[in-house]
Amino acid sequence: MRQLRNFKQDSITSNQNELLNQAYQKYGGLSQDALIEQLVAQVQKAKQDGTYDKEQMQNYINLMSPMLNGAQRQKLDNVLKVLDAEA
Repeated sequence: MRQLRNFKQDSITSNQNELLNQAYQKYGGLSQDALIEQLVAQVQKAKQDGTYDKEQMQNYINLMSPMLNGAQRQKLDNVLKVLDAEA
């Protein structure tokens, strides 16, 4: 995995590692499009019930970003820009 070459396990806390493991167990078998659908649905639900935390979302993205290639990161950034623009 070329994009993980400089990744250091020590930089992830045990809570972050658990979060990654849970996400992988829940979403690991989904296609990229299905993952985006899930992300959009969850963000919209969180915004509706008042629990959406933009900072927490950014922290999660920063945690996941090293595992994505450039095209995947760009697609995720574009989806998040659209979601952030929504009321």
